[in-house]
Amino acid sequence: MTMTTNQFCVFLVEQVPETKHILDEHVNDNDELLPHVFFGDLTRYVMANGLGRMKIVEILEQNFRLHGTEVEELIAVSFVENLETEFDLEQAIRDVNAKELIDEWRRQKT
Repeated sequence: MTMTTNQFCVFLVEQVPETKHILDEHVNDNDELLPHVFFGDLTRYVMANGLGRMKIVEILEQNFRLHGTEVEELIAVSFVENLETEFDLEQAIRDVNAKELIDEWRRQKT
């Protein structure tokens, strides 16, 4: 099933309610949902070990290639690409089986 990037952001927040405040603040600041900008905020939240970090990464892993090119690019460009170092990658995916995200990170960085 294909999703738009906006639909995927809403889906993610519904699955991880601890992130609702991030979406609310983002929409309040921008007057609309800008998925790539929102994912920058989400990446920083994951890197800060925010509540629901593991669930967020699991959802990104499970949905990386599931909903079409737009969602795949959103995750690749606005999450994986923001994990600048291998240490960042390891911190983000700690305790989560994230083979797709690891493979994408390696593809981008090598």
